[in-house]
Amino acid sequence: MLFSLSDEQSYKESIALAGLFQAAAIVDQLAKTGTAPEENIETSIGSIFKLDPESIEDIFNGQANYLPGLSLGFSQLQLVLDKKKTLNSDVLRYVLGLINLQGKLLNDKDMMAVLRSRLEQLVENQNHFEITHDRMLSGLASIYQDTISQFRFRIQVSGNQLHLENQRNVDKIRAILLAGIRSALLWRQAGGKRWHLMLNTKQLLNTVNTLA
Repeated sequence: MLFSLSDEQSYKESIALAGLFQAAAIVDQLAKTGTAPEENIETSIGSIFKLDPESIEDIFNGQANYLPGLSLGFSQLQLVLDKKKTLNSDVLRYVLGLINLQGKLLNDKDMMAVLRSRLEQLVENQNHFEITHDRMLSGLASIYQDTISQFRFRIQVSGNQLHLENQRNVDKIRAILLAGIRSALLWRQAGGKRWHLMLNTKQLLNTVNTLA
């Protein structure tokens, strides 16, 4: 039991990881099919704008033990924690890439400040546009390009060229990648570490199963 997590930490990590895996799964679906569940998209993109949340559930527009907007993320997380099942390799690649990028962002205080400032400016538009409006997606995509895309490491998205050349879809993918980094940062803030996914799989899976 030396490596076990507290119930509260397991709970917070599970939610943050669900957000991370959901973002990766949405990117994969948008790149290959041009579509993904709208409720999940809205929840993921909405999480970016929760700059000063009251709770971890608030970030994903949910309540204690009830986060329907993360359904896709929980199902993907169940696959990776239950070693009897197989997760899509592209989804896992995106997850690892997002964790890598959040680490680089965390070490770049200037970029963190720019990212926060740009998001605060965009939040003001929420009173006038839906979060999935073209203008909002374009704004988030622009923030991603001006900040995260400046790192030498970049996530290479694989999919159908038809969907990867559609500008609205590309903007949506970049916005979702930003949401994934938000969740990866949240996971780190909750005390998440990579070895938790190797040594605490049963505990995390039990928590995820109660939330899914």
